Amino acid sequence: MLRKYQVEYQKCSSCGSLQTERPYWSHEAYASNLSMLDTGAAQRNIANLAAAFSVSRALHLNDVLDFGGGDGLLCRLLRDYEINCFVNDKYASATYARAFGAPDFTRPGILLAFEVMEHFENPADDLRAIFQGNPTAILASTGIYRDQGADWWYLAPDTGQHLFFYSEKALRMIATSYNYQLLMCSGYFLFFRGTMIPRKHRYLINFLLQRHVLRMISAGMRLLPTRGVWRDFESLNSDKE
Repeated sequence: MLRKYQVEYQKCSSCGSLQTERPYWSHEAYASNLSMLDTGAAQRNIANLAAAFSVSRALHLNDVLDFGGGDGLLCRLLRDYEINCFVNDKYASATYARAFGAPDFTRPGILLAFEVMEHFENPADDLRAIFQGNPTAILASTGIYRDQGADWWYLAPDTGQHLFFYSEKALRMIATSYNYQLLMCSGYFLFFRGTMIPRKHRYLINFLLQRHVLRMISAGMRLLPTRGVWRDFESLNSDKE
């Protein structure tokens, strides 16, 4: 780990997930900017933009919180497309969305948690921060553990930040424990209240999250006017006056 520590990984006999030993190296892992190790960050944000935008429109939920949103790029992109998105990340500064750290809603329609849950040191406790706001839906992503070996790229030992690796069984257990249902599709998973999302919308979301569909949506979004950027510009300058 971090090219300096020998670390044990332990497998849960109940749910089949994988976890590192207690991460005594965490303060080092988050001490510096590791963006140079995450060369796919910008491209991932573009892909997540299409997914988040599609689910927001399909469910008619416009209040969005990007939990663990890093530098705020996804938040800024969603706001450009008139999604009322705010960002929260205790380990990063939202460079691209500094003015949008305090939501103007009490309960998010959608909470985003892209590449977040694998960072949890104590998932049983840390997951409460995601579910405690009782969002209608939670759209998330993380690498699913299926007994991969020590060469699994998602372990990412050079960063020291990936600590817990969920099995599909674990994700379903989490959904059940918080009274949500779970839809998994093309690397994304959606926690949702069964009574809040009609069945026909679930089929629609399953279709929209297909990789080839997301690529088409992403391409089509480039043709849409980004009115949100001007709305925010005018609003922020009005506040200054």
